[in-house]
Amino acid sequence: MRRHYTHDHHRAKRQKIIQVVKEKVRAYVVLFLETSSIHGLNHLVAARRHPLEILLWFTVVGLSVFGSIYLSRTTWIRYQYSPTVVSMDRDMFAWNTTFPCVTICPNTKLDEKKLESYVQSSPETDKETLELFIRRLSNATYENFEDIPDYEGIPPDQYMNLLLELTRGFRPTLTIGAAGISLNIVPTITEMGLCYAINSRVAVYNTPSYWAENRWDVITAHNQTFFVHPLDGEVFAQVINLSTSYNVYIHGPLEVPDISTKRQHSAQDFYMKLYVTALTVYTAPDAARLSVSQRRCRFPHDNNLQHNAVYSYNMCRMECRIKLSLKYCQCIPHFYRRIGDEKICDVKGLKCLSKYKEELYKLQNQTTKKKVNCGCYPICDDVNYVIQSNVLQEWFLGTNLQWGIVTYPRMRYRRDIIFGFTDVLVAVGGMAGLFLGCSVLSFMEIVYFLSLRLVCYTRANIKK
Repeated sequence: MRRHYTHDHHRAKRQKIIQVVKEKVRAYVVLFLETSSIHGLNHLVAARRHPLEILLWFTVVGLSVFGSIYLSRTTWIRYQYSPTVVSMDRDMFAWNTTFPCVTICPNTKLDEKKLESYVQSSPETDKETLELFIRRLSNATYENFEDIPDYEGIPPDQYMNLLLELTRGFRPTLTIGAAGISLNIVPTITEMGLCYAINSRVAVYNTPSYWAENRWDVITAHNQTFFVHPLDGEVFAQVINLSTSYNVYIHGPLEVPDISTKRQHSAQDFYMKLYVTALTVYTAPDAARLSVSQRRCRFPHDNNLQHNAVYSYNMCRMECRIKLSLKYCQCIPHFYRRIGDEKICDVKGLKCLSKYKEELYKLQNQTTKKKVNCGCYPICDDVNYVIQSNVLQEWFLGTNLQWGIVTYPRMRYRRDIIFGFTDVLVAVGGMAGLFLGCSVLSFMEIVYFLSLRLVCYTRANIKK
């Protein structure tokens, strides 16, 4: 009997404590609503209010909170996804222009003596098929994989090493029509095979030596980028004695050509003269501090690619082709850098890729004709060149290339912030003030009531 009495006593005491806590919490909430500077809250707890009045004010306050949050969220989304604007600079004498970078891809890549020596020393009985295979492989791209003859005598992971061993020397004469400028010809592996870049800052990441050393570091000691100014007048560069027909690609210093890049072709014993103008897009320092998703462009160090040490738009497209190749044929072509357990395509794999030629070349679905979503952003600081004139004339002194700037750009594009974080604060504050009459002090009141005031209130009631 006594045990039953004790149990009832403890339960009654616990219920009393709970009731007291509820009353104190209610009193504290009422205190906050009565003293808050947020408009409308005091009407919810005012004395002698009819329930319909309370319902009315609760609805009004609820709609105001919703409107403030909804419009503030819209402002925040704008800041996250479109805070920049591209404007034009027209003071052409206030900036320098990057001299056009070129990548030269010889059509004849093999040294005939090296090829003959290799074929003759090979234990392969069908030497004609071996020679034809190597010749076709040296110029293999997405456009002609189906032309490679069936041959299994060479392991696929040795394709690129073999081609590099049999490559003919590329030692033309490079001259620059400006004093004190020294540029190098950099061998670089592209989707068109082994090519040679001039005035490029990213071609070095695809050089055979960089790959052979298994390097992934960012190179800071680049060649000095060659800039020109309208006061310099016409500036040209020449590559003399190419000794073979070739394709040439003109691009910016932070870009590389891919298989879909527009090219200019010259036959052997012709003199090609390319005259271009430039269109520059650069990013202001304030915009550069935004995230990638906000500015919607990438710098080379904003690299999210697996097969390259730096980022460029065309490198991103190459990465996309690699993923499609692995998806469709479970292998990648030999001119890509292999990582992990990726398989290099043998002849069967290359012919498998030829079935998806259009999709891999254009990055466009063959059935739906929709573009493949590669998630590639443009480069933040980029230079595009427009060919104004292409003169090709027969030349009895060899195969030469000349390119340069004749007409300087009269404008350039600047990517800058149009809606910054300060604008977000002003907009959100405006929404809160319009709907709820809030200010910074109103939000500080909420923090105060949930921290220091709550602690003091709790301690005071415990002592009582």
